Amino acid sequence: MKKLGLVFLSAVAIISLAACGGTGSAKKDGDDSKTEKKASKSKIASISIDEGEYVVPKEEEAEDGEGFLALKVTIKNETDKSLDMSATDIMLYDEDDSKIEALSLYLDESKTPLLAYEKISGKKSKTGYIVFPVEKEAKYKLHFEPRIYEIEKESKPIILDVDASEYKDHSEDAKKAATAFVDEVFLATENKDYNELVANDRDAAVKTFDENFNKAIKKKFYDYKVTDEEGLALAKVFREDNAKVATVEYEVASYFPDAAEVTVNMEGLSFNEMKDDMEAVNKEYYDAHVDQDYDERSKAAQKAELDKLPEIFKNTKPVSIDDYSDGFKVIMKKKDDKWEIQTKGTLNYFDSFEQAFRGDISK
Repeated sequence: MKKLGLVFLSAVAIISLAACGGTGSAKKDGDDSKTEKKASKSKIASISIDEGEYVVPKEEEAEDGEGFLALKVTIKNETDKSLDMSATDIMLYDEDDSKIEALSLYLDESKTPLLAYEKISGKKSKTGYIVFPVEKEAKYKLHFEPRIYEIEKESKPIILDVDASEYKDHSEDAKKAATAFVDEVFLATENKDYNELVANDRDAAVKTFDENFNKAIKKKFYDYKVTDEEGLALAKVFREDNAKVATVEYEVASYFPDAAEVTVNMEGLSFNEMKDDMEAVNKEYYDAHVDQDYDERSKAAQKAELDKLPEIFKNTKPVSIDDYSDGFKVIMKKKDDKWEIQTKGTLNYFDSFEQAFRGDISK
């Protein structure tokens, strides 16, 4: 496992602890993302691992067989006085008794509550996540050591068993959701994962894409005024033809239970590659109608270009369409147990992402 930076901006914490002998075995229930709750307590505090799953922190890497386990933990102060704690009070130990410290994280899009420094009032509790780099098939001990400042009280760790193999990795669902959205909305291709994984209204998303294509194609012609009927019809043809030649690659850049980012790289139809063919059509008409009024000839030559585009689509080779060599960012958030692709706001990068799939023309 690569060394992980531990600068604490906002910590993720989840705790599983057991003291004086009691750990509950985790078993699958109807939802395979959940495990049976584990809990234990001392005179000072009680702790439970409520649930957990594997996440993908941004700019962190794991080798094969390894991952980042996010545990959702509830800590309760069993005393009448305030209890101070931080994520560093929660440690994971492997079977060789080597300590694994929690990963320090800053989350941009996710609202996943991360445990950092906490002051818990008497008899109150705090729930949050903590993330550890683990081997996915290994077993661990989770230690929680409450901070006690009274000399007469001995602070003993509360310990819980953690079997990393019991937790699931659902990050591929984010990739499948992005794929289904691109297939159905941008490439006129049926994808059965859409209804299961994507929260966006498909018909509304397709309508918006076609309308934006219509706006963009109108900007390509100055003398001839493209009608809505022509622009929208051409959008459908473009989606269908692009689907035949486009290749798209997806990679999960970050994943948490409520938010994810997928990087998309694609090759597809680009109007930059059609420029010469379009100009050739224009010139052919222009040269063949030298006796026509200049303004009418310019308008008709551009109309000839527009009418020829479906044929040009079919004869154009796909090219790489990139976004500063980093790929396109697809930001998604959980909504009603599905993934909603974020299409609004400048920070969601959706405009440049959609532009790539409409031939790289701006609206």
